Amino acid sequence: MENVSTEIIKISPCRSRIKFTIDKSLVKKFSDEVYKEFQKEAKVEGFRKGTVPIEIIKKRYSESAKKEIVNRTLNETLFKVLEEKNINFVENTLEIKKVDFVPENNCVYELELELEPEFKLKNYKGLKLKKEIKKVSQKDLDNAIKELLERNARLVVSTKEKLSIEDIKEDSMIFCVVEYKTYLENKEIKDLEGKNILIELSSNRLPKGLKEGLVGMTKNEQKKIKVVLPSNFPKPELISKEVELDLKLVEIKEKQLPNLDDDFAKDLGYKNLDDLKSIIKHNIQAEYDLESENKLREQIYEELIKEHHFEVSSVETKNYEKNIIDSVKKNYLARGGKESEFKLAEEEQKKIEQKAEKEIRLKYILKKIIQEEKIQVSEQEIEEEKNRYKTLYHGKEKEIEEYFLNNKEHIVSELLENKILDLIKTNAKIKEVDITSK
Repeated sequence: MENVSTEIIKISPCRSRIKFTIDKSLVKKFSDEVYKEFQKEAKVEGFRKGTVPIEIIKKRYSESAKKEIVNRTLNETLFKVLEEKNINFVENTLEIKKVDFVPENNCVYELELELEPEFKLKNYKGLKLKKEIKKVSQKDLDNAIKELLERNARLVVSTKEKLSIEDIKEDSMIFCVVEYKTYLENKEIKDLEGKNILIELSSNRLPKGLKEGLVGMTKNEQKKIKVVLPSNFPKPELISKEVELDLKLVEIKEKQLPNLDDDFAKDLGYKNLDDLKSIIKHNIQAEYDLESENKLREQIYEELIKEHHFEVSSVETKNYEKNIIDSVKKNYLARGGKESEFKLAEEEQKKIEQKAEKEIRLKYILKKIIQEEKIQVSEQEIEEEKNRYKTLYHGKEKEIEEYFLNNKEHIVSELLENKILDLIKTNAKIKEVDITSK
């Protein structure tokens, strides 16, 4: 930029101090513009609006105008010069350190900023990678069908008259309905009573002693059972306490699974049982394939990070760390934790710092590959991605249109990342390893 000179002092690999000297001729241009704007709006007795002589404006509004001239000088020169000199700085790290401005003279200002890292691209083609291949086994299919039957099971009144030791094992399909009152040291705890409470006897999350105490009970029998309340009990004063339940067995029920046949498949919207099994197998395989691709992607990222060593902006890294910690804290609070008790262990904090530094480095490596390979995303590709979403989520066309309208930058970023990964995989030496369980 004409009439602007710069002096760059490198403080560290990712931080610089830049001195801008703005020639007085350019400062005069900005000054004249500012004073003319003041002249248009100034109200001075004896003059019509917009006709006050400029000499009076300069005398009366010199302090206000000075601030505006400095602001305009910075706004009109700073970012233009940074762009011309290809100085890529990290967002929100620019700090004005000093401004020297004297009317009718040069304007000098200094700033510090964090810079995007400078480095040379190393190997990203010809990477040696391992891809895990997993095929659907008969066991996988059987487990999936079992889960499907469980989800479609119904509870029916059992023909059993008495609960046995077999009914409290992990594979039990027996439930019972109870009502109870709770006592601690022979005193009733008023808000710890229940009526028509359904208990799954195969569960391992019940208070210690409850299942064992139910063994041998018959319908409508009443019994006192000692149980130990769990360590996550919502009342702190009762955590791990032994209490006594005055319990009545109201009813015995059992889980009844549907028959695995064509009628069951048709009820779920499939042609027949073979069609149901085929779709289940296809969906499991799709999950395995996605998991395999995700692992391969993470392996590529690890290799890229391993190949490229360079410093990144400490400010950017700290900001990224804060985002991770905020996310961890949000999950902690969502699980019922107290904000005042939230604290990261030293080891956990260190892991977050390492993760942040790696993620920032990876961001710049991918950006460099995009520049090197001149990778772009066309409007047609964005439209194709939108149509793909519409096919996957039929009936959500309006929401998808809105999502793509409001998140274009994020969508383009994802498409660019996919193109980079495709490029690396195409040029990589990938060894496939079958990890299918026998």
